[in-house]
Amino acid sequence: MMAAAASGGVTHTTEEEGCLATEASLTPPLCCFFLAHGSCTPARGQPCPFRHVPGESPCSFGPTCKQGHADRVLGAFGGDPVALAAFWQRWNAGGKKLGASPATRDASLLRSQLEPWPTAVLRARLVDDFGAARVEEAEALGRAEVMGRLLRAYAERGPRTVIRVSGAPVSQLLREQLLVELASWAERHTVNHRPSIAAQSYVILRSPAEFSLKPDSKKARAAARKLAQHQRLWDLASAAIAEVDAEFGRRFSALAVTCGFTGSPHIDKQNTGPFYGMSLGDFPDGQGGVMVECSAMVVAHVNTKNRLGKVDGRFPHWVAPYDAGRRRFSLIYYQTTEEWSTPTTAIFASPDDVSSASRDATVTTEC
Repeated sequence: MMAAAASGGVTHTTEEEGCLATEASLTPPLCCFFLAHGSCTPARGQPCPFRHVPGESPCSFGPTCKQGHADRVLGAFGGDPVALAAFWQRWNAGGKKLGASPATRDASLLRSQLEPWPTAVLRARLVDDFGAARVEEAEALGRAEVMGRLLRAYAERGPRTVIRVSGAPVSQLLREQLLVELASWAERHTVNHRPSIAAQSYVILRSPAEFSLKPDSKKARAAARKLAQHQRLWDLASAAIAEVDAEFGRRFSALAVTCGFTGSPHIDKQNTGPFYGMSLGDFPDGQGGVMVECSAMVVAHVNTKNRLGKVDGRFPHWVAPYDAGRRRFSLIYYQTTEEWSTPTTAIFASPDDVSSASRDATVTTEC
């Protein structure tokens, strides 16, 4: 099989299907719904794959659990977070999900690109896009079986098409000022505040409009202090988005600032609408864009270098490969406080050149 190409590496191999064998020796985690509510009634009448008993064990949501189980159950592994992480790695490899989080997944694998979707969406794709199962049959399948059939269906149909889209350019003066500020930020900030994403540094700045909704809360005061520490960066970033979309610039509620963001196929579940993304740095042109799934068989490579590209992050998306020896910064403007808008399209610009994009896809991607 060919290696993933710089255009985005949309590929998969038979090794993915080998990951679908369940490791029967592992004791299933406890059901998070049972732990939280004392009962569990799975949809579609399927049996719950998790245990309905009290006790200490990883719950079914793992490290992303919002019920506090992630902290409570660490005692089941003698307080060793490495042992807990190893458990999830083995459990997910048994067909539930590939890797413990987007940060650990190889973005060049088709399976990694599909993992962000809920099982219900994968079932619908198996039926509607590939005709590889009847509705009743698909509803009876667990995630591992659905993923295995879907990967085989993709292998039979062939590679996904990659189209190239360009964001709106930002003025050179603002880009230069932002690069200076980002380089300074990276010198003093080496912490990834979003560990589910692979990045050297990652920080989220909240808008005053957001944290002023509850000004007396601890989170609001912390957000205000963090913004004050990064005020010039915030001001320059705000000026950049105002050049491209002034209305969005007045309404975005948060700004993610990153250095060294790589791969990490994921869905932004908390977003209420599309986001804008811009990347800056000395990485080569044509690399390091935002890859986003447009449909079952089409993926867009959005060029965000020195540009602001609009993408709906509620579709699976990830960072395209780029020269690891070069530096890539990114700014992501998004909304979590606006009224929810129904996702309709993953991209908001026309492809740069449909014919050449399709031709490139056939030689740089492989099933």
